[in-house]
Amino acid sequence: MANLSMKRKVGLVVALLILIGMYFVPVPSGLTVAGIRTLGCTLALLVCLSTGALPLGLASLLFMMLYFLLGAASSLNTAISGMATPPVLFILASFGMSAAVSESPISRRILHFMLKIFGKSIRITLLGLMFATALVSSLISNVPVTAMFVTIGLAFLNLYQNEDERKRTGRTYMIAIPVAAMIGGIMTPVGSSPNLVAISTLQSVTGYQISFVEWMAYGTPLALILIPLAWLIIIHVFPPAELESELFKKFVDSTCVKEKVGKQEAKVIAIMGAMVLLWVLSSWITAINLYVVAVVGVAVMFLPGIEVLDWEAFKKSTNWDVVFVTASVISLGNVIQENGLSDWIVEAVFPSEMNLPAFAVVFVTAIFVILMLLIVPISGALIQILAGPLIAVAVNAGVEPVVLMITLCVCATNCYLLPIDTVPLLSYSTGYYQMTDMPKATAPILLVLALLCALWFPFVSGIL
Repeated sequence: MANLSMKRKVGLVVALLILIGMYFVPVPSGLTVAGIRTLGCTLALLVCLSTGALPLGLASLLFMMLYFLLGAASSLNTAISGMATPPVLFILASFGMSAAVSESPISRRILHFMLKIFGKSIRITLLGLMFATALVSSLISNVPVTAMFVTIGLAFLNLYQNEDERKRTGRTYMIAIPVAAMIGGIMTPVGSSPNLVAISTLQSVTGYQISFVEWMAYGTPLALILIPLAWLIIIHVFPPAELESELFKKFVDSTCVKEKVGKQEAKVIAIMGAMVLLWVLSSWITAINLYVVAVVGVAVMFLPGIEVLDWEAFKKSTNWDVVFVTASVISLGNVIQENGLSDWIVEAVFPSEMNLPAFAVVFVTAIFVILMLLIVPISGALIQILAGPLIAVAVNAGVEPVVLMITLCVCATNCYLLPIDTVPLLSYSTGYYQMTDMPKATAPILLVLALLCALWFPFVSGIL
């Protein structure tokens, strides 16, 4: 305990007090004792994750046991149900895809291509970096992509000779990179694991299966519009310092990959290209499963004669914290649905009947989800909590359930109001900005996101 920081000590104490206090809280009308236990476990887990009271992976594994031991889950199988789910397997596969791309010049080729188009100044370079981040993030999970481009951003910042200018620009870049990764993650179903959680939840509750191309019709245009708008907001709130033209040119040149495409890189391109093709074809060929394509595609990279990836290196590069956090969050979502806690939360906010036009329903839902991120600042958990109840809200409001489900997923996935989610934590840990800096730029971005969802999603739904 003596080695813990004050923040972690406070987090542990608060989490313990929540777990003890939930036994003395009177059960509100419409909620069960198990629902109170679930609410207590949810709040305690969020405190542990946001304060770092325990290592992320350890906290996640521990709470899966506590769901059962403390009476939130009816059985141990429910408490650990998230461990054996397709999104967890996909996350493991995404680290393999990230490693394959990182160890080849592909990401640098994409970055250099963007910089050749946008690399006119520090501000325009940031726009190119954001587009490159979003493009890669549309096919690979946000966490490894953010880690990859944060490293590129840090190399760029080393060009600054003046410490104040480096810190000032570092704040701008380190906020922009995770924002771009999360925006890119909404472009395709495989761009972010919460997308897959939302898809599987919608199918299990309503029987509706969103195809790969249908998801792109909702997410891709929205992301392509939001990236430049987010860039404008970020550089307005936190203007970067300009760099000397020679140093700037040096950075652009350093991203150039002069050699031709090698054998290993060609293998990665071929395998990843085949995976993307199969993902697109899955929109019409139902036998093609997104998760199976991801896992088998990465497995092929290890095979003798191909050997794009090394198994030992893959095990070391995999972020197991992310894997266990996702599994714990999915388990928690199953427990919440089992106990009716999610229905109770939404019924307390939304009226039983909403006599509003579709765009207004979507906007209200988007703002509600964004505000809920302050209470449940983990996208996967929030989707699991609100998915079922918002489907009921959609039915009562006369809106297609898929519209509110995608609204929920898109707004929850863009979880950067505060740097508490795993993705912004990667850039926050660099020390270039404070916790209170991020909402100054991201709150306006999220408001724009809510407006775009309200205008675009009902329109696309009407066409489809």
